[in-house]
Amino acid sequence: MFGSGKTYFADSPVVIDISGLYWGDPVTSPFTVVRLEVVYQDSVIGNFRADTGGQTSISFDIQSALRAIWSLYPFEGELAAAQTVVSTGVSQSYSRQMRSYKLRVYTEYLDSEDKVYTVTQYEDAQGNKDIPGGQCLIGAMTEWERSLITSEGDRDVSHFEHTNVRNGDASTKPHGSPERVGSTSITSWVDMQQGFTKSIFYPYTATPQPDDVPSSQSGWTGHAPIVLRDSIPYTDFLFKNRRGAVETCSALMEEGMNIEMETEKYTLTERPKFNPTRTLMAIASGGRRSWTMSSGIQTREWAEWWVMEFLMAEKWWMLYNGAYTPVIVEPSRKSLGIYDRSKQAAPSIEFTVTLALEG
Repeated sequence: MFGSGKTYFADSPVVIDISGLYWGDPVTSPFTVVRLEVVYQDSVIGNFRADTGGQTSISFDIQSALRAIWSLYPFEGELAAAQTVVSTGVSQSYSRQMRSYKLRVYTEYLDSEDKVYTVTQYEDAQGNKDIPGGQCLIGAMTEWERSLITSEGDRDVSHFEHTNVRNGDASTKPHGSPERVGSTSITSWVDMQQGFTKSIFYPYTATPQPDDVPSSQSGWTGHAPIVLRDSIPYTDFLFKNRRGAVETCSALMEEGMNIEMETEKYTLTERPKFNPTRTLMAIASGGRRSWTMSSGIQTREWAEWWVMEFLMAEKWWMLYNGAYTPVIVEPSRKSLGIYDRSKQAAPSIEFTVTLALEG
């Protein structure tokens, strides 16, 4: 059983290898099907089946089932922790529990009388059919990250636990240069612990240091991000990176705000006198506010992070009127240049931010 008892990102390939299948003695059936069930909280969330052709081993990728566990994950707790930092100026942490799942394996075959038989391939002495499958965490690793792990048995979250990757194990922020934030911006670090991930949001007063962590959080092995604070006002964002962590970043507001409105015209027939008259009525809708923003001047490494992580994220929240509000982030152009050898200039990533709950 590949990866038994390990912790995987739900959106990364998670392959279950099944071997030693028994088809009866002698094997006379051409109908040799294996069924694999993925069980979460006593409910079957994934049902996989395939014909082995009489072979004694088979593999299944259960990624789709694990993704279903996290499909409706509530982010309200992490947003509330960041919101508290804004209102009180006190560091706040949030722990996200990993999800444990189990597996069940069955085989189906035909006997000499063409009767279908289903056999449970695993059952302990107490009659328990569930096989411990491990734990999963929202998010995924890229194929590049997976290729850097030479051991197949380590291609899971456990490989990154307590390795002090920049800004914590679940963060994707670069470590080659400081992160630029405003003087009134919050920042965060994210780490994976045994059975959960922990995010700590820090206020804007100073760059956090590892010894800032309260004694009640002893055992924390992450470390603070490298932050370069600027006197220029920045706008704070929260977003979900590819590893599922809620990260912070700060963008520069450019001098522009647009309001997008839609107008529908209707023809009305009125009878104010003896003869009917026709008038036009226009009803405006929408009114969605959007802003043009910029990452500010960045190094090549940080510019790539802004494009591949922030612009390509699935969810964003912007600090707007004192609250983190859902927004839609779109690049200003389809093609963003972050490096040009012929131009001796540092890149800046421009994008548009639109409030998601208006209109």
